[in-house]
Amino acid sequence: MRLRGEMAGSAGILLLGCGSTGPAPVGPGSQDAAGDLSVVAEAGEDGRAEASADAPVDVSEGGTPVVCTTSDGGPGAGCYAITCDVGGVHTLQANRDRLLGDLAKRKCTDACSLWAALNEAERYIFLMDTTYFGDTSSRLYPPSYGNVETALDHAVALYSINGPMAGQGVDGSGRGGNDYNRIYLGFDDFAKCVMRSFALANPASVSGYNQWVKSDDVAGPHAPFTQREMIFWYKAITDLQSNGPQFHHWHQDSDFTQSGIDARLGVCGNADRSLVESTIAFDFYHNSDPLGDYAGRGGYGWQIVDQHSTIMADWSYVPIGCASTPPVNSDPYGGGTFAGMGPSLGSDGGCVSAPLGDAACGP
Repeated sequence: MRLRGEMAGSAGILLLGCGSTGPAPVGPGSQDAAGDLSVVAEAGEDGRAEASADAPVDVSEGGTPVVCTTSDGGPGAGCYAITCDVGGVHTLQANRDRLLGDLAKRKCTDACSLWAALNEAERYIFLMDTTYFGDTSSRLYPPSYGNVETALDHAVALYSINGPMAGQGVDGSGRGGNDYNRIYLGFDDFAKCVMRSFALANPASVSGYNQWVKSDDVAGPHAPFTQREMIFWYKAITDLQSNGPQFHHWHQDSDFTQSGIDARLGVCGNADRSLVESTIAFDFYHNSDPLGDYAGRGGYGWQIVDQHSTIMADWSYVPIGCASTPPVNSDPYGGGTFAGMGPSLGSDGGCVSAPLGDAACGP
């Protein structure tokens, strides 16, 4: 199925036959989901919310719209002047169910059918990345607030699950590669602001709260993204950079480039300025296949996640109401179904997607 994006205004509202690839953008001069003109607060260099907002709305195709408001919090309030009503802290199961349902709707199917179509590596990629975004190390509020909501509680969209591909990666093992073994998420305005000014979430580095730090990867942010953070897990003497969760995003909305994002697998046509590329680096080459055996680093990728997470990853997760079916393919090195991958740029220059369900479904 071919998906054609139509740009509406400078922010760009993408219209797709199988559902939108991003929350309806709300920005200066654009319309929110209710049709009213609004302005989304954006974090500046110092984390201050530079614009006020009158109930902007983050909309994911598969879930309930998240309403965000910005109050006059006074000097230094920054991101914490933004309030996005996500309903508080959610269980890992509930957050995963919400996000998988969102991707399923984009793929014109239901969560049970999508989950059954994923191979084992694709399932574990989704599970390990949602684990660290739901971990205490991804809490968004500093200890003084008494709020323990995590980044996963504020994730409003799941755009793509990219499995492993044979021959990819610096070492050609199939365990790495710039476009594989990762997911793409969208966040509400509050989480987007905190991510861009991450030091605000835990300035004293208190244990049990946000542990995001600037990535020391020599490659920097993956294009077209302009900012990159990580959670430090370990670093061997022979490593050039640290290992652990890695995430890439834009430092500010104006950094967004449509042509750049169209060149990345699974997110062609995506116009969401909160888009985050999420993966985990396990070894010297920053391979990230959860089923890869990283000898000397702690075992298989998913086992390493267990060693560094403060919450239970629940590798036996099944979407609520779905049968516990075995994966179609368990080959971690290129045997992926790519059933969870979003649209990619085709040879004719259009965004191409192969939905699992009815190609005529729409938003």
